[in-house]
Amino acid sequence: MIKLMKSKPVVIIGAGIGGLTTGTLLAKKGVSVEIFEKSKQIGGRTAAVTYRNHILDNGFHIMPFYKKSAIYEVMKEANIESRLKLAIVSDIAFYDGSGFHKYPKGITDILQMSLIPFKSRLSLLKILLPMAFTSIDKTEELDKIPLTEVTKKLDDHSKRFFDAVCMLAFADTPDHISLGEFARTIIRANPFKGGTSEFAYPDMGGYDRISHVMADYIREAKSDIHLGKSIKKISISDGKVNGVILNDESFMETDCVIVSYPAYHAINQLFDDGIFDNEFIQKINRLDKTTSVVEVHFALSKQIDSRQVVFPVGKDYASKGIFFISNITPSVSPSGEHLLIVGTPVKPEETDNPLRIKEIVTQMKQELSEIYPEFNSSLLWERAMAWKLVEAIVKEPGLVWKNKMPHSVENIDGLFFVGDSTISYGIGTDSAAHSSILAHPKIMKHLAK
Repeated sequence: MIKLMKSKPVVIIGAGIGGLTTGTLLAKKGVSVEIFEKSKQIGGRTAAVTYRNHILDNGFHIMPFYKKSAIYEVMKEANIESRLKLAIVSDIAFYDGSGFHKYPKGITDILQMSLIPFKSRLSLLKILLPMAFTSIDKTEELDKIPLTEVTKKLDDHSKRFFDAVCMLAFADTPDHISLGEFARTIIRANPFKGGTSEFAYPDMGGYDRISHVMADYIREAKSDIHLGKSIKKISISDGKVNGVILNDESFMETDCVIVSYPAYHAINQLFDDGIFDNEFIQKINRLDKTTSVVEVHFALSKQIDSRQVVFPVGKDYASKGIFFISNITPSVSPSGEHLLIVGTPVKPEETDNPLRIKEIVTQMKQELSEIYPEFNSSLLWERAMAWKLVEAIVKEPGLVWKNKMPHSVENIDGLFFVGDSTISYGIGTDSAAHSSILAHPKIMKHLAK
């Protein structure tokens, strides 16, 4: 194991999935870390809140590929996977106005998919089968191609399938998705290539339970997580990291800093002028692409559906995904009440427009009452959220996988970047964990010096 002087711990900026998975991997190797999180709670964009005795996620998060996921791989490496009790998310359906249709769990299920005509199912298989059996490396050739290059040739029935898959996998619409990233998702779900289409959610309630399990492990390893404390500047001298300046102007000496929040923000906020050349800054700033979402939590006095996830399909629905959280795990709600969250991607400017948000919420409620006649009579309260994500850089054609921010910069020794804004593939938080796995050998090599 690598032993570091207590006066020179590894500093990690951010206690979201990227920072905590990196901290977990380092703690497993006996490396002392100091994690600084500006918020007063861990979890980053997965942080949950308790509202009227319900646990509300900051958006709907899900662990894709279950035990094959990058997050699960990190937890297995640290031997803490048994601490996280997970509920399988498998009861998923489409709704097309005429009724419910089962969501296909695998490629072969498409042949039985009642949502679309048989001829359309065959067309889908002709597209998806070659994707499912190609290699991850091969998909890099598709990273600059929009998914719509494929979907625009399909009939409306088949397009509905892609709309629902993109909502579940990316919380977005096909026009924002890279064909390469979509193909990697299909590969990772292919059981014939060691993948799985299973999804999971913490049975203990709140997706940030994953972060809490890792944070507990890091603290047990005698490392610290400082909440409500932020880093003002990373100090660089002679091409090497030599410390960090905290917001209270105190200085902490270190020769290794890992940034786990979006790199395009970090390079503009944490460094003196001249550390990065303008060409590099402009290249990284191109990654500052966001997908905006309006999501509404609804609490009900009764269960209106036994399913876990329903995707209304068709252009007329504002409700792109209905997630019955209490049906996944009852631990998120008090006894006798039921929680669901309904989401839809929107234009970034719409998240700043209260009237537009109100219109969307009203339309969602109208749609829910049409799909579920008992919705209005059982509604206890609603809580709308409108927020900007940073996950678009994971998906947008030309800005995915190896075209994102590198984990290290050639002219600065001891500086590393992790998270879903850096080189990685995957969906949402799993992309951040995958980035940590890829960066870990580079960080260990630096520490071994």
